[in-house]
Amino acid sequence: MEQLFELRPRKDLLDPTFEGYKLSLDSLPVYKHEVPVAVEHLKPNEEQFSFQHVKTFGLHNHLIDDPWSDEVAFFISKDLQIFKINLHSLVSQSPEFKSLWQIPRYLESRDGWFNASLSFAGPELAVVTDGGGVLHIVDTGVRTPTNSHLWQAKLSSEVLGKNDPFKITHSMLNATESNQSETLSVLALKVESIDKVESQIALSVFGCSEKETPFISCLEWVQYEHVDGHWSFKQLKRLAIPHGLDYASVLSPGKALCIIAREPLGIIFDSNKDVAAPLANSEIMQDETETKIAYTWTESPEEVTVWMTFDKQTSKHDLVVKIESQALKVVYKNQTYLVGELAHPISVGSSTWTLSDGKMEVILSKVDKSLSWNHLIQSDLRGRKVLDAETAADYESVINMGMKEGQAESGGRPPVFSSEQLEECDDMPMDESCIFRFDGETNEFTHKAILSGQLLFFTQSAPGLAPAFCLRHDVDGLIWQPMGDELEQSWGCLHTAALQALGYIQASKEQRKFTVAPPNMTYAALCDAFSHIYIYRQSNCTSTGVEMVHRPTGRRVGNIARQQVLNIDSTEECLGALATNSFLLLLTSSSLFAIRVNSD
Repeated sequence: MEQLFELRPRKDLLDPTFEGYKLSLDSLPVYKHEVPVAVEHLKPNEEQFSFQHVKTFGLHNHLIDDPWSDEVAFFISKDLQIFKINLHSLVSQSPEFKSLWQIPRYLESRDGWFNASLSFAGPELAVVTDGGGVLHIVDTGVRTPTNSHLWQAKLSSEVLGKNDPFKITHSMLNATESNQSETLSVLALKVESIDKVESQIALSVFGCSEKETPFISCLEWVQYEHVDGHWSFKQLKRLAIPHGLDYASVLSPGKALCIIAREPLGIIFDSNKDVAAPLANSEIMQDETETKIAYTWTESPEEVTVWMTFDKQTSKHDLVVKIESQALKVVYKNQTYLVGELAHPISVGSSTWTLSDGKMEVILSKVDKSLSWNHLIQSDLRGRKVLDAETAADYESVINMGMKEGQAESGGRPPVFSSEQLEECDDMPMDESCIFRFDGETNEFTHKAILSGQLLFFTQSAPGLAPAFCLRHDVDGLIWQPMGDELEQSWGCLHTAALQALGYIQASKEQRKFTVAPPNMTYAALCDAFSHIYIYRQSNCTSTGVEMVHRPTGRRVGNIARQQVLNIDSTEECLGALATNSFLLLLTSSSLFAIRVNSD
């Protein structure tokens, strides 16, 4: 059970006397530069029609900042080159755009791919994907404006599936406790058809079905290990998030995650251990006279047939059946029902399973048709060998009775009413998003808080910290920083800054595409998809540009909150936005705009 915690705002960061923003007509320096190679924004194809696809493509930001250097920014061109931007050069007529690395391109067509993404895991390490299924670990060297070091790929992997598109959401590099090696954690987002998701438990546990949720978001947590100069795969965990992912980050030192999403969600796959509830040995190794029948099976010279009985309402999404050359595993929802080594090898390609009215039939094709099977699963006494399907049907009533007795012994009771009896007015909306801490060692959610306000945006934090996120609180936007696990206190999120009235303002901007704020939180910028930029300077911003006078009293006001509106000279869609303490950057397909917001 998760430990509930609260997001408690700091009163000293709130301003109850805030009266609003004053419109300023001051002009800001705007520098427009053509990019060396155009930027292409990929869009969903005809098969990617879910809301989760639209969200993943539509909110992709093509400008990438670097937590380890506030003097550079990056973007990926249409031909998959990674360019570095020297921010100080943008005020000159000769801006510095340097191509650092060419992402390998294995296919000519990028139809169905996500947009290429880049994340900086350490001061000299980055992870890159082409958006089409390949993950690259890249040595970047020190990323300063003057360093001309070209990047080098250290490992390229299709660990998340060949030609399966994904987007990198966060990455973090951590040294192990012995300092003998390093561990790289990468978070990748995939949106897949539920029939293609590899899972160790049934997706129906999270309410998934082809009719209601044909697509599902999966958060892939991949870990690599760096030992003696070589990178190697370490572990993969997969979390199912049916209603879509809002935020995900790795918490220092890389043993837990912070996730914002709607329930239900949970882990469905772990490459190092099974996440399904195990079958107790006491259920398998019983005296033959006391053993309860769990399945029946028979054989012919060509094949072995296994029957198992479940509730009549059981669908294929309630079951996970894994057939291997000499092993069989059946999971019902999140409980293992049958697992073990088969008596003899089988042909996996010609073996199959079906389900009808709660009765599952597994057909295993023999490799050696001259062998007779004395048992199905080694040391599993719960099965009965029968002559044919008719004899197996006689055992169904016995199996069903055993299932009902098991429910009675465990205190299970039939429901008071069926969910089918509920009408639309009885349905309780579950629109609340929550923030979770997921422990990678126990595969459990340890902390949970219900978000009382809308998630507005998230922004980069100091090196080694998870990105911060902004939540609406009343009319304001509050910045929250997820804590690392090194602190000797209960986990939570720290309130670090407030953007006055931002929640109210953002709700009125229907054409808004990006919301960004710099590390020092002196302003926030809302960027429309086309042309308009709204900048909201906080009262603590020293770059006011003009001294104001309070008319009723004649008192001079040094710093006030101000609003500035800009109209960008471009008909192209805004593909990226990035805020630094000095500059606001906007990227279109062919141009980069640098707006000098604050003087150094």
